Amino acid sequence: MNRDQDKRLRCKVTVRMMTDEKAFGPGVAELLSGVRRTGSLQGAAQAMHMSYSKAWTVVRAAEEIWGFPLTERQAGGSHGGHSRLTKAAEILLQRYEKLEEKVNETARQEFERSFNPGEITRLKELGHETT
Repeated sequence: MNRDQDKRLRCKVTVRMMTDEKAFGPGVAELLSGVRRTGSLQGAAQAMHMSYSKAWTVVRAAEEIWGFPLTERQAGGSHGGHSRLTKAAEILLQRYEKLEEKVNETARQEFERSFNPGEITRLKELGHETT
């Protein structure tokens, strides 16, 4: 990516579902996606450069808020343990990803309408005027 692309304005929206505390957002979604991809919470945590204990705390806090388990865990043994998402967690993650996609598309459209190159030029021209 060249320097001009780095300096181009863009809109970034983060979707977080809340109670009086965070219930689900990009961090939990990334962690659950990692469990789906790697088959373990440990693997998901490593991929995010997060300690296993932190990942475990995040999952437990989300499970407490939602009121259902997000992962099914199988203890180690000679072949090592594994984790997988519960059916409810799969649905939650899919719905979150769909919501995030729609929110970002709407935000992108509104941003393009309000901050397109022509509008930026007009704002620059107005920037030298006083009220």
